[in-house]
Amino acid sequence: MNQNHLKTIILETLDKLGLLPFMRKIQYDFFSWRKNRLTQSEIDAIYVAQYHQMAGYGESQETSISWESDDIIKLAHARAIIQTLPDIKKLLVGGCSSGMAVLAFRKLGVDAWGFEISPDLDRIVIPEVKAYIRQGSMTDIPFESSDNFDCLVTTDVLEHIQLKDIKRTVSEMARLNSKYMIHLINHTAMTPDHMTLKPLKWWVNQFKPYYRFCSDLDAKETGNIRIYGLNGDPLHVYKFWEKAH
Repeated sequence: MNQNHLKTIILETLDKLGLLPFMRKIQYDFFSWRKNRLTQSEIDAIYVAQYHQMAGYGESQETSISWESDDIIKLAHARAIIQTLPDIKKLLVGGCSSGMAVLAFRKLGVDAWGFEISPDLDRIVIPEVKAYIRQGSMTDIPFESSDNFDCLVTTDVLEHIQLKDIKRTVSEMARLNSKYMIHLINHTAMTPDHMTLKPLKWWVNQFKPYYRFCSDLDAKETGNIRIYGLNGDPLHVYKFWEKAH
């Protein structure tokens, strides 16, 4: 019996016993605890230019057999968000990488800005939006409440923040005082760049002092399985929050 077959049998057995969700929670909690031990220099080393290039961020041609090119994906994301919240006029993209999402929103008439933690920002940002992107992190957002953003958007960003920094991150987001927050959060992928894997309910509780979860709002699916976040995957979708006070 090979290792994969044994793993399948174990998972099926745990599922039949109703223990699989509990075991998954333990697994994700241990993963998050272990990632919480990384130093800042170890984290910074992850997000050099090569990280963004390997992911295909900023590309207008396909770099993956699984996904459309970055420009197509980000434009689809922007359209879906604007369709859901058509009153958005000014928007901030957190963890914007090359700035392709910033460009997508600006093409659709939204005054979009962004920030990115990468130390190689000048090497990865696309020229069209360089003037609208600043270097910064979710724990030290380089914008103010006086910038009057209607909305803060992150796509696959919050899971990259260490547990010990979540409280500060939430405080920074609240400091912007935007009416809406929109987040696509990965809850399950145990990859080297992910730091905190928690279920949606956990994130809702983190934001509760400042933002109300809008369970009635959903970004419309595209029908294209090659556009993540809008392809019907129930664990990887955009969720919406509105300022609580």
